[in-house]
Amino acid sequence: MKTGVCPGDNRTMYVVVWDNVSFHHSAVVRQWFAAHDRMLMEFLPPYTPFLNPIEEFFSSWRWKVYDRHPHTQMALLAAMDAACDDITAESCRGWIRHSRRYFPRCIDRADIPCDVDENMWADRRERLDIND
Repeated sequence: MKTGVCPGDNRTMYVVVWDNVSFHHSAVVRQWFAAHDRMLMEFLPPYTPFLNPIEEFFSSWRWKVYDRHPHTQMALLAAMDAACDDITAESCRGWIRHSRRYFPRCIDRADIPCDVDENMWADRRERLDIND
């Protein structure tokens, strides 16, 4: 982080780390953080979805919705809700572990390859398309 985290008076400091989606940079968000001095926002570098576990959640969730073949608005809403139930806590923990594997290199400011296959499947045995 470019700035130090010094909450003072032994207050808990919260650091929100998120991607660069445009609304995270909006005036209302910046104003909210300015008004809450115990909150600090830090942005991930561009094009680093492998550092953001929610990206893997959204990818899995979208496929689970797609597999339900919703063709109406109500079916889509039902599929979206049901797809959430299909995602396990263990999957979420795995996505967090996956992101954390990159943290030491990030702290060292190492150059991390942007090859999607390497980032998504650092262990080639985990790849489902290995024989394609």
